[in-house]
Amino acid sequence: MQPRLGDLALHIARVSLCASGVGLAARIESATLAAALEGALFFASFALMHDVAHGALRLPRKANELALTLSAALMLMSGHALRLMHLRHHARPLAPDDAEGAPARLPLPRALLGAPLSALALRVEAFRAAGPSGRCCQLAETALNLASLALLLASRRPALLAVAATATCLQLTMAVWAAHVPHNAPAWMLAAARRLAFTRSPIALSLGYHERHHRIPNLPCSRLALPSPDRA
Repeated sequence: MQPRLGDLALHIARVSLCASGVGLAARIESATLAAALEGALFFASFALMHDVAHGALRLPRKANELALTLSAALMLMSGHALRLMHLRHHARPLAPDDAEGAPARLPLPRALLGAPLSALALRVEAFRAAGPSGRCCQLAETALNLASLALLLASRRPALLAVAATATCLQLTMAVWAAHVPHNAPAWMLAAARRLAFTRSPIALSLGYHERHHRIPNLPCSRLALPSPDRA
């Protein structure tokens, strides 16, 4: 199968634009702008990592593994840990051993309060469930995450501290926005997300068409709103 170059180009354009914005905000020392653009970069990177985790872009294996590592690194996360837990979630959605989906089984207040612990538990469970090579990848990626965070903090520049804080907050609340909300979204929220599908926003598409994603996981996020796709 041929790589889906159009979908890849869209991801690269989003990530590059957001990363450039973060760089500009850091250059002009605007902490507020840096935080906002880091949020955009985090979600753009998450969308890329998600498609890569499912092999939806049909990249060669080595390129796919590299993209998995780099896209997650932009979120200060381990791509191999995320993929392992996400594919388990797809195999057994909301089952007792579904660590990623566990917050979806909780009331929203409990999911929110427990979100930081859920983020830590996900990393621990991913490492426990991985084989030797997977553990090596996770350790290397985690070392990269910690080194990146240390550099941001050591800079003592307000804009870069805002970048670190934003990425950390989004990571520690992922149990809510990536697990609880998509599986418990009310009808009005789904309808609103679907009305925004024309923007090709990964947030709107992944929320509005979450059930379709579970049905066709190797369909790129940008294609989820296509009329009745029956196969990727």
